[in-house]
Amino acid sequence: MNGRYGVTQLFEELEVERGASVQSITARVSVLLGVDIEVDVLDDEEWKTVPRFVLVDGDRARIALRGSDPRWYRLHVVAHELAHLLCGHSQCAALPMAFGDPGASVASDTVAVEVLRQQEDEADAVSRRLCTFVRTPSLAPAHSVPC
Repeated sequence: MNGRYGVTQLFEELEVERGASVQSITARVSVLLGVDIEVDVLDDEEWKTVPRFVLVDGDRARIALRGSDPRWYRLHVVAHELAHLLCGHSQCAALPMAFGDPGASVASDTVAVEVLRQQEDEADAVSRRLCTFVRTPSLAPAHSVPC
């Protein structure tokens, strides 16, 4: 992302209006990037098989959510991972993200750790902006937010 201009241009291209559902934002990101995005809510047994750090594999992205996590946290995870995709990142240092689990670091050398930290900071900033477009789950019908 190239500063404020890059983020502003990105959101103009995304063409998402305030009050959008998580599904519609995910669909817009998928079309914009040409990547098939799969959002999976998993039970605890399936959750244990989710590979660490991998977000994109070829032309597919998978956002795995642990079903036992609070709904608000699952919404946060989807927004955060969509932000990584929008920033052009193919991995997330915190994957799989689970409530109460800080995740592990994928890198041991200082340069790689710094790059991952910068990517996380970038994704957090885009995620916060992306969340301003999402319909507030507590005000939306339960069926409109899959998280």
